[in-house]
Amino acid sequence: MQTALIVSALAGAWLAASPPLPPAPTTLGTIRQQVRRAKPELAAQPTLDDYHQSPFQPSEIVERVHRLESDRAWSELCQELALLPDDELELFEDEIRKPDHLRHLACGPALLTRITAYWKAAERRLAEVHPLSGFGTLPSAPFAVDTSKDSILRDGDLPPGEIALTFDDGPHVTRTPRVLQILADAGIKATFFEIGRNASAHPEIARRVLAAGHTVGSHTFSHPNMARLPEPHAEVEMESGDAAVSLALGMKPGQLPFFRFPYGAKTAPEQSFVARHGNTTVFWNMDSQDWKIRDPHRLFLSVLAELDRAQHGIILFHDIHEQTVIVLPHVLAELRARHMKTVVFVAAAAKPGAPPAGPARER
Repeated sequence: MQTALIVSALAGAWLAASPPLPPAPTTLGTIRQQVRRAKPELAAQPTLDDYHQSPFQPSEIVERVHRLESDRAWSELCQELALLPDDELELFEDEIRKPDHLRHLACGPALLTRITAYWKAAERRLAEVHPLSGFGTLPSAPFAVDTSKDSILRDGDLPPGEIALTFDDGPHVTRTPRVLQILADAGIKATFFEIGRNASAHPEIARRVLAAGHTVGSHTFSHPNMARLPEPHAEVEMESGDAAVSLALGMKPGQLPFFRFPYGAKTAPEQSFVARHGNTTVFWNMDSQDWKIRDPHRLFLSVLAELDRAQHGIILFHDIHEQTVIVLPHVLAELRARHMKTVVFVAAAAKPGAPPAGPARER
């Protein structure tokens, strides 16, 4: 009960610091037009921030239908979703699965059956071109980071052939556990950067990540673009994110060693704030693009291109996407075939009593 009250207070502080929501757009078209435009509009977004801000996000489209409070609007949404090809319908999976939406979507179970079949077929196609037989394990070595001195990691100064796997935006109620099982089967530890409100919603999953021996860091409370926020609001995001993730893990706020800025967007004062709190900021030098590339085979090729380009360092994934879960075993098999090693970031020493962080130092 006490934890729930604390998290509620954190959410209240976050809402109080949040800027007012912009007015609803009026030029997006009918429900049919919005549903049909979702995939091409999202595919055209150049960055993850643009992708998340798009009014054609399925979550935004369905929320606009929800606000209409009209059975007719829900029926129209059902009709339009049913007409989509599978590779566009899957964009709406998470929205369809929400219990509150399923109550209004009579077509929901049939649509989810189609989506499940679509993902299974995509998984089979990937396995045909990149078989997994005889994969084996690929253990991780701990990589100690002195959070009092190493303020910023970009590639971690990892030597050629060493990779740190990182996962953002969870925990997800079904996909994070599957990622954990894949990593366990391969003997790998990774670093997970969790969003505070997601950790609060699924504390049991957050604790499973930690119990499995992975490192957990904070990724703010609500995943905003921090460079666009007033500094007081940004500080609330960082502090409430740290506290929410910590409480979900059964830890005291302030004990998490690592932080990641959403979208990698930061200001100098925000970076100083993180360093003063004894956290190391972890960026990346390889982006899987799993937020944008939804076809598992194309995603696998994207990851291979990043490995070919960088050959070492920190790679960014998201444990909230189905395509990431599907492609992950194949990526690990590729790392093993290339004789690469994996590392997991750990704090060199417990944070309590550590000296204040000095000037930002990058690795």
